[in-house]
Amino acid sequence: MRLPRSLVSALISLTLLTAAGPPAAAADTPPEPLVLGLEQALTLAETLNPGVRLAAIQVSSARSALETAPAAAPAMAPAVAAYLQAQYGISIPQQAITPQAVGQQALLTYEQAASQHLSARQQVRAGALQAYVTWQKAVATVEAQQAALERTRTQLANVEAAVAVGSASQYDLLQVQAALAGQQAALIGAQAMEEAARSALGQVIGTPIAANVRPEPDTLRSEEVALPTDLESLIAQAVSRRPDLRDAALDLAGRRLQTGLSADGTGAAQQVQAAASQYELALARARAEVTQAYLAAHGALEELRAREKALEPAREALRLAELRYDAGLATWVEVQAASAAALEAEAGRIQAAANLRLRLLELRQALGEL
Repeated sequence: MRLPRSLVSALISLTLLTAAGPPAAAADTPPEPLVLGLEQALTLAETLNPGVRLAAIQVSSARSALETAPAAAPAMAPAVAAYLQAQYGISIPQQAITPQAVGQQALLTYEQAASQHLSARQQVRAGALQAYVTWQKAVATVEAQQAALERTRTQLANVEAAVAVGSASQYDLLQVQAALAGQQAALIGAQAMEEAARSALGQVIGTPIAANVRPEPDTLRSEEVALPTDLESLIAQAVSRRPDLRDAALDLAGRRLQTGLSADGTGAAQQVQAAASQYELALARARAEVTQAYLAAHGALEELRAREKALEPAREALRLAELRYDAGLATWVEVQAASAAALEAEAGRIQAAANLRLRLLELRQALGEL
């Protein structure tokens, strides 16, 4: 039996995640990090998630029932109709059970199962996407904290040398030592957040992610993002793609089909009206969600642009502060303030980039693309 290509890819990815155990104690260098791509993570989530697997089984069962539905079905025997009436109080007109109704019901059941499978896949993909972006942000934060720590260590060495020759005070040394301790604590906190984010993604996927596995680098920049400008066309796309609208439309079709199988014409009409109302509500909800996601994405893009503009001056201010300190024109307090401002600007850019990526994913989800 040949396995589907997607399943083979998922199994390979799973091997990469779980086979890489902790490094050997005698190793001089840690193992090379393995990169878990976004598409690999999504494939794993769709393959291993129990809800998606159950929905796929239901689709297979409904497909089999559709394929084996008889081309012709006899009308219900009067004795059977009488039994249902006596035992359960169900009145089913004999003439209502036709071969066409049997086939339509089987087709409707299959379409509903397929729609539910699609909904389950989209929900799992959306959860995995959000968890993956959170993990990317956590890793980028750790890297930024590590860079700040290394910069502070270099500054400590410079201050120690300056104190030794009498060009810097003991107070400066105490200040940089305190800053170094703060950076070390901040790095530990960032690493803990990265561990939590990795664990959360592993829970969504359904398997742990090894410590030497990393996400793809988050290199999103504002100039790379081009948002559409026609909101109404986006709403039209959502109407044709969203699984919740498809579910509501199928439910309405099923209620209409059942009107031909029910002796209670008034009750059946009320059920059709209720299903029609549910469809209208789903349509209004889809319009609202697309609009909100669209506006949120635009706001997140503008925020990222502003954060990127603020980052370069902060980096330049830090560079100049270090040069001034080395030349004896600035105090260590000025360098420390510039360093903190640069780190804050970088953290703001990382947060804004992650926020924009999530808003873009939410927009795609509102459009029914995920």
